[in-house]
Amino acid sequence: MSTKIIKLDVEELVAKELALANGENPAFRSPHEGYAVILEEVEELLEAVRNTKDRTDGLWRNVKGDDSRSVSFEINWLENMATNAACEAIQVAAMCRKYRESLLGGE
Repeated sequence: MSTKIIKLDVEELVAKELALANGENPAFRSPHEGYAVILEEVEELLEAVRNTKDRTDGLWRNVKGDDSRSVSFEINWLENMATNAACEAIQVAAMCRKYRESLLGGE
């Protein structure tokens, strides 16, 4: 049940991101432009996920090494990286909506 509630919140954030993007940039003028923008956002998402994985690896090294001070550092960075990844995923979803609205008549 909580997943449904969170998904509704995420969908609202996607709408908010789309509104901000539409305020800064016009509708996509071609499928190629839409694809390029989505690809850029996906690449940023993948980088954010890789950063999250790197922080997870660092956390595990410090957990195994019983280094509580470094664990605290890593967990803070891990939270930050995971939050960044979530934001990037929201941007991908928003650009998919923009593509649909710009080029597919809102289908």
